[in-house]
Amino acid sequence: MEKLIPLINKLQEIFYRTKVPFTVEMPQIVVIGGQSSGKSSVLESIVGRDFLPRGTNIVTRRPIVIQLTCTPSANADWIEFVHRPGEKYYDFYKAREEIEMDTERVCGRNKDISAQPIICKVFSRSVVDLTLVDLPGMTKIPTGDQPIDIERKILDLCF
Repeated sequence: MEKLIPLINKLQEIFYRTKVPFTVEMPQIVVIGGQSSGKSSVLESIVGRDFLPRGTNIVTRRPIVIQLTCTPSANADWIEFVHRPGEKYYDFYKAREEIEMDTERVCGRNKDISAQPIICKVFSRSVVDLTLVDLPGMTKIPTGDQPIDIERKILDLCF
């Protein structure tokens, strides 16, 4: 299992880049719940770092796949994003900004959602090899300029 998780993580990255669907039944912790119910905060407490977007209404608008990699020799924790190959984010606030900018690039500013995931890898000596997934919060009523079918879109994404 120790060698399988990094291999699956690499496959996720390759399939993401080639835009080919990829489904493997691997252990993951996926948070599902209402908007602003603390899903992202629970995942951050597992990671031990604050880096997920914060705010009111719908903030997580794309699945955020967080691949934790235990790196015993690391002197500092860092994050890498599949969509920004070769870049390391040692400043977790900057990582949060990157998530927000890439979300806006894909979803626009109207609080719509997308099934296209953001895949990030967290390297730290204080994590275990595990994959976490943060999903948009469930809602019944569109707010502001959200699409009228936002409830269905979020439910489809969760399923």
